[in-house]
Amino acid sequence: MDEEEKLANFSAITGAALERARQYLGVCDGDLDSAVNLYLESGGASLDGGPAQSAPSMPETTVLDDDDDAAFAERLQQEENQRQPESVRERIAPRTETLVEDYGYSHYTPPSIPSRSSLPRSVFNQGPEGLPRSMHLTETQSRLGQLFRPPFDIISNYDIDTAKNKGRDQKKWLLVNVQDVSDFQCQVLNRDFWSNEAVKETVRANFIFMQYSKDNFDGQSFLSYYPIRKFPYIAILDPRTGEEMKSWSEVPAPEDWVMSVHEFLERFSLDPKSRNPLGKMAKHKPIDHMSESEQLNFALKQSLGQDADDSEVASELSSVSAADSIYDASIEELSSSSRDKGKKKIEVIDLDDDVPKPEPEESAEDIFAAIQPVERSEPAPDNTRTTRVQIRLGDGSRKIRRFNLTDPVRYLFEYVKADIPESRGRHFQIISTDRKKLIEFLDQSIEEVGLKNAVVLVEIEEDE
Repeated sequence: MDEEEKLANFSAITGAALERARQYLGVCDGDLDSAVNLYLESGGASLDGGPAQSAPSMPETTVLDDDDDAAFAERLQQEENQRQPESVRERIAPRTETLVEDYGYSHYTPPSIPSRSSLPRSVFNQGPEGLPRSMHLTETQSRLGQLFRPPFDIISNYDIDTAKNKGRDQKKWLLVNVQDVSDFQCQVLNRDFWSNEAVKETVRANFIFMQYSKDNFDGQSFLSYYPIRKFPYIAILDPRTGEEMKSWSEVPAPEDWVMSVHEFLERFSLDPKSRNPLGKMAKHKPIDHMSESEQLNFALKQSLGQDADDSEVASELSSVSAADSIYDASIEELSSSSRDKGKKKIEVIDLDDDVPKPEPEESAEDIFAAIQPVERSEPAPDNTRTTRVQIRLGDGSRKIRRFNLTDPVRYLFEYVKADIPESRGRHFQIISTDRKKLIEFLDQSIEEVGLKNAVVLVEIEEDE
């Protein structure tokens, strides 16, 4: 970044004139982040400098002859008389009290540990209530306060242990952002990343989101378990085990982050009934929560080398097999009996022959066959009217194509048929990350189906 660009960025952030920007950048050796922080801390004061204030002169001390003890003592007495008497606080009287009366622990309230740092509030250290009015903010500081405000609308005010419990109950991943107030990149994250609507929608739908400062109580507690060396830090955690599943240590581009998060959600799920579960939940109760009889049965089954669930499944399967055998025998007996006695021909008269029957509904295969491959020009980028859709194939390759938000879902199928050679002449399905079969939404728009900045999977059926 050249000097002119730094001057322009400094002026855009602080609203200062170019001359004032040149002063602060010169003092900070061209470091933009340090110059902005210095400007805000000094209130935008000029750095031209004025005449240096001279240090207050010390009173002259008369040098006495060490041999003249009387004169020396008299001078000390005069100086002592000139001093004003200092106020001395009265000694605190000893006091004896009972801390716990009659073992009544209900009277005792443990001291509360503050959840927030005692650092003074600033533009870069705001609370949900905003900046206090006592700060007497300038117009520039008020504008910066709004610009760098943390995303309190999506932040959950939980410590990490409470968040894990919430995540397990709601089957949601944990998303944690740890920031360093003194690092300007963390403020850029609030300004440019968490304010993005696509990012907010993704966080609300899939995560319990916490933002900690490394200086507050929750941040210190988190750092004791997760040693972080670089800020800002963003990570996805498993609420069941606390394992870090994915992390970022740089400020990512919002669209790229949304894409990578949807890829992660497509590969892993906390719902054990989903197509891609991360792992099944525990099948048994913890042993210390079992009753005595349950513990005895569990130990007996373990000693036989048989799991409780496996034995129940085996018993169920044997019952089903026995029922099937009885059913097959009954069918065979009836068949042989009918062969011996012969069959009577029964004529069935259809009374509804003259009634017009409704035509059968068009099948999904017929609807798919009616879609023709169409090549359309890709629309120009426009955050308000267009979106990027990532199309992933079964071999792991992917294509990214821009569509208008008002385009019907049918355009996705036409694009895949026209531009992806592997799909030509073969039946395929397009499935969203929430397992919607998009063939059922052909006439709805991409925005209505929720495919803005989304990832879709193309599943091509194998030839028989």
